[in-house]
Amino acid sequence: MQMPRDSFPTDWSPPPVEFLNKPKKAPPAKKGPLEDLEKDPPDPNQKVELASLEELFWNMASPSQQAGTPEISSGSSQCYINNLDYLLQEKRMLVEKFSVSLQVISPVHPGETVFLPRRHPLPCFLDSSRLKPHSPLEELFLRSSLPEQLSFLHNGLLSNLYLHAADCPQPLLQWLFQLLTWPPETSSRAFGLLWDLSIDGLFRQPDEDMHFWCPSLQEVKEVFSSLGAYNPALYPQGPFQHSARVLESEASLDSQDPPQEVALDIKLNYIYKFLTLCLLVRPVSYTDASILDLMELLCRAGLDVGLCLLPKTDLQQLLLLLLERIQEWPGKLQPLCCALSWVSDHHHNLLALVQFFLDVTPRGRWVLLNHIPRDLSRI
Repeated sequence: MQMPRDSFPTDWSPPPVEFLNKPKKAPPAKKGPLEDLEKDPPDPNQKVELASLEELFWNMASPSQQAGTPEISSGSSQCYINNLDYLLQEKRMLVEKFSVSLQVISPVHPGETVFLPRRHPLPCFLDSSRLKPHSPLEELFLRSSLPEQLSFLHNGLLSNLYLHAADCPQPLLQWLFQLLTWPPETSSRAFGLLWDLSIDGLFRQPDEDMHFWCPSLQEVKEVFSSLGAYNPALYPQGPFQHSARVLESEASLDSQDPPQEVALDIKLNYIYKFLTLCLLVRPVSYTDASILDLMELLCRAGLDVGLCLLPKTDLQQLLLLLLERIQEWPGKLQPLCCALSWVSDHHHNLLALVQFFLDVTPRGRWVLLNHIPRDLSRI
């Protein structure tokens, strides 16, 4: 008769624990990540350690990217840690990869070739055919040659003749305005006398019968042409080169060196200041169409290569005053922006042109906010 087996064991001793006291085996030789993946493909249900994937990524990277990167251990005792030093170093690598050299974008706009240097100033002749002298000294001045008339200006004799006269002849004012394009020793005296004669005439004439001379748009264009400016529409092949005949006629005058950037800036500022005075005294001296043409001419002159680093204070004041003198506003805003957009083909020059208009008046802010419409194909 077989005895029934017990439901519970009679030996209640703990199981053997000798495997806990066995020495640890040396880890197998380290294999490359690619070799591990080819020979021993991981179980799809088993997760790949993050350190192995990170090491695989850096091994496949280019040598330039591996340089200077921290070494990450794939042992079981260490793992990938997003510490601050590593994140900063990774950010420096991205900055170096996508950085742009400062020489690519110049801090100064390239400018346009507007004014060409002249060896000699253009002769400015005084039209005295319809002038009647009131004194022997004035008769001598009107009948003198151009160098002798300039000596009258330099010696201050013209101030004695016309400063406190009852009526200043308009041809004299036109002649002085043309002399603003001459070298500084002549243009400075011409501007001083032109300014004094204009201011003196305001105090001597009643308000209801005030005669103040303002140069026309054509006269302003002729003055800019005398400074060496050329019209790209008239000369599409490039800047106009003076012929030998023109140089021969100019050689009869006192020879002067080509005007430097500072000398050109001084002459332009004389013109800007006198035009500002004209607009203050006679607000309706120019029509809206003439104002748009004048602003285009002034902005083109302000982009000259030699004037890029010089301040444009007088030009900015004149442009703001011209904006205020436009009668049909804001109807002329779009034609103005369209006209100014063709002043230059370079987007950097157009940005500098917009900065000529200060945001100190509502109309100036209108120009800045609306920008200049540009064709993207030209940029």
